[in-house]
Amino acid sequence: MQNTAKPPHKTTEENMQKARQLLSQMTLEEKIGQLQQAPYFSTVVTGHKVDHSGTVEAIKAGRVGSVLSVYDEDDLKMLQKTAVEESRLGIPLMFMFDVIHGYKTAFPINLALSNSWDPSLIERICEAVAYEASHAGLHVTFSPMVDLVRDPRWGRVMESNGEDPYLSSELTRAYVRGYQQGDLSKPHAMAACLKHFAGFGFVEAGREYNHVELTERTLRNMVFPPFQAGIDEDVSMVMTAFNTIHDRPATANRWLLTDVLRGEMQFKGVIISDYTSSDEILEHRVAKDLKDVAYQCFDAGLDHDMVGQSYQKHLAELVEEGRVNEHDVDERVLRILNLKFQLGLFDNPYRNFYEDSAQYQLTDRVKALALEAVEKTTVLLKNEGVLPLKKNQKVGLVGPFIDSQDVIGEWAALCKKEDVVTLLDAFKRAQHPYEWIQESSLKTFAFDDTVETIIVALGEAGNEAGEGHSKAHLRLPKAQETLLKHAKATGKNVVLVIFAGRPLILSELEVYADAILYAYQPGTM
Repeated sequence: MQNTAKPPHKTTEENMQKARQLLSQMTLEEKIGQLQQAPYFSTVVTGHKVDHSGTVEAIKAGRVGSVLSVYDEDDLKMLQKTAVEESRLGIPLMFMFDVIHGYKTAFPINLALSNSWDPSLIERICEAVAYEASHAGLHVTFSPMVDLVRDPRWGRVMESNGEDPYLSSELTRAYVRGYQQGDLSKPHAMAACLKHFAGFGFVEAGREYNHVELTERTLRNMVFPPFQAGIDEDVSMVMTAFNTIHDRPATANRWLLTDVLRGEMQFKGVIISDYTSSDEILEHRVAKDLKDVAYQCFDAGLDHDMVGQSYQKHLAELVEEGRVNEHDVDERVLRILNLKFQLGLFDNPYRNFYEDSAQYQLTDRVKALALEAVEKTTVLLKNEGVLPLKKNQKVGLVGPFIDSQDVIGEWAALCKKEDVVTLLDAFKRAQHPYEWIQESSLKTFAFDDTVETIIVALGEAGNEAGEGHSKAHLRLPKAQETLLKHAKATGKNVVLVIFAGRPLILSELEVYADAILYAYQPGTM
């Protein structure tokens, strides 16, 4: 199945012409199938558990347009082969996955990357991420997350570009350019997806899936600009948010999706729901049943339904009743087919499969870029003449993150902790003299007299930030604070290194450190 050749480039009009020809051969059921993203077995999906047992049979019947979060390459090949060789029209599937800050090589979390203030770095990183993920059979990444975030208690602050709409807009452009490379038919390009439209980063009190209350002025001046920036770079997809805007769930909000996104912003690509966010408008109490869900979401402008049930169960019935115009269904299907043509899947549906994909993962080139990213995103918050360390100066090492590989962060795709280079590893590799105390208690500890400077590595575990991991408090654990105070009590210089997925409050600890480095969650390197 391996084929590395780039498909012949086709213009947008050529792709649309072919899509229309294919559309003319499709039944209503097959059309609705293209609007459906099916689940398949995955250990990384968050949210409601759904039954994936009927996915293969649905693919054979032409009732699936894409599949969510499959990463086993044998499964990917089997599913694509089923679609191409066993369905009536042989329409290939798109495989979509949350590739957020690395696929096999973990880069710093996105919030850390924003501290580089370097769009060119972001673009190079996304090209490298797409290189790894595309070689594993994937076509679409649900990235970048461009939600503006003002409350660091929200777990998903780690995925964001931060709080400034201008910076986020510039970095959003870089993300899209890096993933899509100006031509989706390139062998190592991926379609990008902006999320979450809109206002998800403003959840009240930073609590996951909480209420959002925004004025239209805030929406237009703060929330919308990064999305517009991505659209200006011809981003392929936009994902809806779980929250409400003006008392209407975003996934069923016609003003938001049709008037603003399609009309004002001139978005031409595919609008996809978040994971079951369509069906969940039932929980918002704005729909009476799944049939009503299907009508409201379709009327609002939703194209592709991520794992929801309403379209596949009721959209055909709504067309037959005349409540939904089949011409409007055709327009949605054309967007899906056009994206598949842009990706070159009709020229070669197996273009992203390789006989030995491992050779393209964790390469020296990509790891070198990951190291560069760490160097450019670690923030020096304080330095009273302690850094940089003197050459061959013996240092003391203490703290739970000195030898911790739990510094990748959440939403790290298939990146593995065992590939992480720890601080201790780095000192060993550099053959820099050190003394490491593996603290087993909080009693006063002592380093060798030749140690002038102690590095104290503190922070939060990787799963303390990310989706579903909001916090009420933004301080380090008391035990870690005590450890830092013990280090200062030795009378030696203290360098505090923080590994975290969000900003933490350090104001009371600042006096106990002569230098502070904020490393966020830096990833593999």
